[in-house]
Amino acid sequence: MSESELQARAAELDRESQSEMSPRPPRPGIARRLGCGLGLLFWFAILLTPCALFYLAAKGEIRLQHREIPQPYAHPLLLVSLVSETDDRGLRIETSWIADSQGEEGLLCVETAVRFLLWQYSGGNQNVSFCDCYRRQDVDANWELVRTYGGVC
Repeated sequence: MSESELQARAAELDRESQSEMSPRPPRPGIARRLGCGLGLLFWFAILLTPCALFYLAAKGEIRLQHREIPQPYAHPLLLVSLVSETDDRGLRIETSWIADSQGEEGLLCVETAVRFLLWQYSGGNQNVSFCDCYRRQDVDANWELVRTYGGVC
């Protein structure tokens, strides 16, 4: 090998060793990635809010149903509806959940809470909670309403 080739090879090895020694930029941590992801979800929620409000204005309600519950239309997982009466105007938010379940062949109690977010109201507390309890004889039988009472289950 000639001297110029040796010098070129030495310079190349020197560059490689320096590039291996130079610090790499730090990678973003998991907390930073999680924060960016949550921020992005929050931003999309803000952007989709007008779509939800237009849907609510056109249909009058937004409803999410339970799958395996007696009378699912009477006990929605989430129901947001418009209140447009002469004295009251605003939103009605209804949620329900299984409060007590005693196996496949026992008693099933569903608690429902109705809350109002009113910007014009006639006065008084209009929020309410009630409990419906159902019973069935066996797995294939239909649920029968046993009792309904106000308040929590």
